[in-house]
Amino acid sequence: MRVEEVVVDHGRALGFSWPGRGERGVNGVGPETAGVKDVVIRRACATDAADLARIQVDSWRETYRGMLPDHYLRALSYADHERLWRRTLAAPSATFVAVLDGRPVGLASGGRCRSFRGFSGELHLLYVLRAAQGRGIGRALFDAVHYALAVAGWPDMLVWVLAANRRARGFYEHLGLEPVGRATALVGGARVEEIAYGWRD
Repeated sequence: MRVEEVVVDHGRALGFSWPGRGERGVNGVGPETAGVKDVVIRRACATDAADLARIQVDSWRETYRGMLPDHYLRALSYADHERLWRRTLAAPSATFVAVLDGRPVGLASGGRCRSFRGFSGELHLLYVLRAAQGRGIGRALFDAVHYALAVAGWPDMLVWVLAANRRARGFYEHLGLEPVGRATALVGGARVEEIAYGWRD
């Protein structure tokens, strides 16, 4: 697995490359953990907006069937999400894309924590298409965002997960995050419970 990115820290460009074989990156994950070749994790740019929209919409439909209302998932729009991503990527952001065999298959994005006291950074989203899961891509994306936020001065990180999404909960618990809070949200007219998981350095 190869990581290519430039971390922006208050306007300064910092180079970052994945540790060498046998070394460990953020959260103790090294390249040998991925178990797959021909994967690149890189910082997303404006030209990735359509791919990010596709990954996000398709991941929601794959993941949240049975957890969120069907009409809400069917109504998700690639075009709407592409516009949102273009706005997000117009400014520096800790958004990363995973490319497998030349095709974008995952994304992760984070920033300053906006929803919970006691944490400086927040992993806003992390999605990997189902066909590409089980290869260590999600862990690599998590590490990329964590590293970027730590460089920006936000070393601890929060992420919200649907309580019904046991696969995602297991993923974050395996990485060492712990439940720190709960909340309810209204999504597509349905009330859903969310769990906040926290990571502290």
